[in-house]
Amino acid sequence: MYRSTKKIGPISTGHRQWRDDGHCRYVHGYGRYVQFTFASDNLDHRGWVMDFGGLKGVKKWLEEQWDHRLLLSSDDPLLDEFRRIDELGGCNINVMDVAKGYGPGIEQSCKFVYDHVNPMIIEATDGKAWLEKVEVWEHELNSAYYTP
Repeated sequence: MYRSTKKIGPISTGHRQWRDDGHCRYVHGYGRYVQFTFASDNLDHRGWVMDFGGLKGVKKWLEEQWDHRLLLSSDDPLLDEFRRIDELGGCNINVMDVAKGYGPGIEQSCKFVYDHVNPMIIEATDGKAWLEKVEVWEHELNSAYYTP
């Protein structure tokens, strides 16, 4: 099996971990990086697992989801208040569906990214490559990853 990795970022993203008893329950943010690990049983005609130049759609999707967005859990007790602030133009929210295993933290963000990007990779490579792992860095010291 062959593997290659690509890191995208930083993407300025805010979030709130409402279940935390400490300071992470407050809105805060990071310049997130997303590292993809691609896998394939065979290399393409150029000797590559993945054409990194073909990831513009993935980068665009990530930026639409996260860039200058406030990620909130769908079960956040203050969600209606944040929706009101969003409508007033004070923030730009993205509600993460906890029923699907998504959330604003980096662990659940990994699954969110994997579930949306893996089909893009499979389609772009005609099934010859896929995502093996998604790792999200909230800064240079903290990351989480998801592998199916």
